[in-house]
Amino acid sequence: MSVSIIGCGWLGQALATVLLSENIPVLASYQSQATLEKLNRLNIPATPLVLPLAVDINAIESTSNTIDVDQALFENDVLIIAIPPQIKKGKLDYPLKIKQLVKLAEQGNTQHIILLNSTAIYNGLAGAIDENSRLDITAAKVETLLAAEQAVREFSKQVHILRLAGLVGPNRHPGKFLQSKRIFAHAGAQVNLVHQADVVNIIRLLIDNNTSQSTVVYNVVSHTKIDRKGYYQAAAQALGLPLPRFEPEQGEQASKQVVGDKLRADLQYHYVYDDLLQWAVGLQLVAL
Repeated sequence: MSVSIIGCGWLGQALATVLLSENIPVLASYQSQATLEKLNRLNIPATPLVLPLAVDINAIESTSNTIDVDQALFENDVLIIAIPPQIKKGKLDYPLKIKQLVKLAEQGNTQHIILLNSTAIYNGLAGAIDENSRLDITAAKVETLLAAEQAVREFSKQVHILRLAGLVGPNRHPGKFLQSKRIFAHAGAQVNLVHQADVVNIIRLLIDNNTSQSTVVYNVVSHTKIDRKGYYQAAAQALGLPLPRFEPEQGEQASKQVVGDKLRADLQYHYVYDDLLQWAVGLQLVAL
């Protein structure tokens, strides 16, 4: 088994480190010199890849006109796509990037694609949300994330789509997330979060899951049950930081709870950090 990681940032680096420790060959891609330096420090083999490769998918017709791409990225068994959508920066080319990667994977030896997407695809919904919930595609962000998933579904072999909740973990303590001086909204909204270690564990399980030839979608989220105000104020207090302030809410506000029961049942996976309030508060206590 061999693995390529497209977009080897904070999460990808943690995954690559685990895979390499198990003697699984890894090749990561990078765009910036800063990322390359981090990968070098971690002894993660890497090669440059700047996306999108062209302004449209039709520009990639064969390997002969993609000479600027290291084809080794698409010769490994598993291709993990972990590139950020960058929608907040006004970029809407995320689906194009995915289409180009899928086309290159088809030309290569890739047998299995794992796309790391986001539970932001459920924006605009309320209540308990699972993988079958009808999406609100009136928002550009949702439409873009869905288009990326539809692009990866075109791959002719095995596909897993992971809709990741908000990520926390080493160097990403939630107590630091809401430290600007502004007053935040949605105090009563349910938090939907997942720890880096659990995402890495789940991807590691899926890498070995090479029997299915279909597309499977999973929500990846902890069982943390608390609202935004309670969670982020407790997390900030654990670090001795100012408590974030929230606008008072008028009446009951709609909130969504992302449900990840399908993954738990299919993979028989037990989260290491299923209560991320306990983790956020206990982490600082242990450090002290």
